[in-house]
Amino acid sequence: MAQTGFRWERPPEDVFVELTEVYVAAVQRRVYDIAQAHVKDIENWMKAKEHAKWQDHTGNARQTLYAEVHMLAGSMVEIILSHGMSYGIFLELNNAGRFAVIGPALDHWAPILWSEIVRMLSG
Repeated sequence: MAQTGFRWERPPEDVFVELTEVYVAAVQRRVYDIAQAHVKDIENWMKAKEHAKWQDHTGNARQTLYAEVHMLAGSMVEIILSHGMSYGIFLELNNAGRFAVIGPALDHWAPILWSEIVRMLSG
């Protein structure tokens, strides 16, 4: 039988777990990077008058809307969207949600983020 000149330095079964862990960590970092790249846009979207449709009296509710990204236990990425004022819950839930901005932000941004993640995983 002819020799091909190819020889494994380490058999694939010996490195599979190690390389899988490296791949998963790279995907998690990239998902975090995608979230981080959009967090300021999400926050600005929530603060825009066409999305936060209430009438400002003090400006506090709009100014204290925020979005932030966290890596949880090194394996999950979360994006927090929140009001900075204690009465933000009333803006979200009262008046049949007419002044809600968190739910609409999720509806708007989740497909955008998800499409970037799918594109990243496909490429």
